[in-house]
Amino acid sequence: MGSEDALAAMKSRLAGLESENSARMALLDKRREEALAEAKEKFDKQSKTQGGVIVRLQERNRKAKAAGGWATEATLGEKAEDDGDFGFEEDEAENERRAGYRTADEPPSAYRPAPPAPQGPPPPLAPVAEERPAGRHRRAAARGDDDDFADTDWLAT
Repeated sequence: MGSEDALAAMKSRLAGLESENSARMALLDKRREEALAEAKEKFDKQSKTQGGVIVRLQERNRKAKAAGGWATEATLGEKAEDDGDFGFEEDEAENERRAGYRTADEPPSAYRPAPPAPQGPPPPLAPVAEERPAGRHRRAAARGDDDDFADTDWLAT
């Protein structure tokens, strides 16, 4: 192996190391750019959140100053638009009609015509069956009341 061969081997080895080093530098640059983009995204999100918190604190301080410096739940809390509105008002007229209430414009019920009677013969009645209690009370009902001491004269014995 001559000196020219050693020089060529050394040059090829240096070229390989140089290409490997440039690939590593490119990878590091790419990772750095990704980290910077991720940090910027997180910073933007955090600054937006902090901005909202600052706005709420400023509003709270403004309300406390408007209340004379008293920072209570009543002065700082959010005001409800209408606490008494539960959405049942639209059902009131129907409920009053079903209950038989009348308005001042309606005539009394004595002057109202009677509802029409059902037409045709009445439906046949189902046979009456003896009712038995269900479940564990059934045995006690079948046995009768053995523990009935109403007719016992306790002073006679």
